[in-house]
Amino acid sequence: IAQTFYVSANVFYDAFLPHIASPDKLDRVSGKGFAYGYLGGGLQFAISLVLISKHDFLGITEDYAARIAMIMASLWWAGFTFFTLFYLKEAKAKEELPAKYKKMLFLTAYIRIGVQRTIATAKKVKKFKQLLLFLIAFMIYNDGIQTVITMTAIYVNEELKFSFALIMSILLIIQFVALFGALIFSKLGEAISAKKALIITLCLWSFVVIYSYYMNTAGEFLFLGVIVGMVMGGSQSLSRSLYGAMIPINASAEFYGFYSVFSKFSAIWGPLVFSII
Repeated sequence: IAQTFYVSANVFYDAFLPHIASPDKLDRVSGKGFAYGYLGGGLQFAISLVLISKHDFLGITEDYAARIAMIMASLWWAGFTFFTLFYLKEAKAKEELPAKYKKMLFLTAYIRIGVQRTIATAKKVKKFKQLLLFLIAFMIYNDGIQTVITMTAIYVNEELKFSFALIMSILLIIQFVALFGALIFSKLGEAISAKKALIITLCLWSFVVIYSYYMNTAGEFLFLGVIVGMVMGGSQSLSRSLYGAMIPINASAEFYGFYSVFSKFSAIWGPLVFSII
């Protein structure tokens, strides 16, 4: 349930981008969005880690501390949801519910419209050759990125025998480094184009996976974590802004829905291949 609503929220969150930023500022605004997101997520993650690591001092079990951390995460989301609800302004919808749907239950009507328009958007995507090429490319390279993110903790724990505390500490460092990565690469995107800056981040991701093959020490893991943080923030923010520059602004929610679908599909194949190997 949490994952379903998280993904759904991100579709609409991303869809705001072309509406609140002019084409020449898409990279900058997308970068700041990811940067502040990493800052907020990093702070909540840090508080949770302290709570779990100091559970004895607080007189509670580790299990109970983890449960409190989850509740804190939900309250964190709720707080920023209300902030968005009250302060993020949105243009009024330009269309009303079609007449043939007005006799239906409200929710049923919108679900039917949603399904029908998703099919219609799928047909539209075929007409945008460059957009379709980007989505296919995104699914492939994001698959690699998501596999590294998902499997790193397992890899360094099982293969390199690093401690849980070290792994969590470096994951926390990655969160805060990613903040600067998103800002730096958004500036680079404005200077040399989002596409070229994105390709640079993907070259650095290739370096990450090659270097990790030879990694053995905690110091090397820390170095790799810093590089991952830089390119993770950059690749995510640039992918979103580049896509935003290519889609029709009046259908941004529809097209970002497809972006999210391709993003989630790209998180399947890499971990699957990893587990098989």
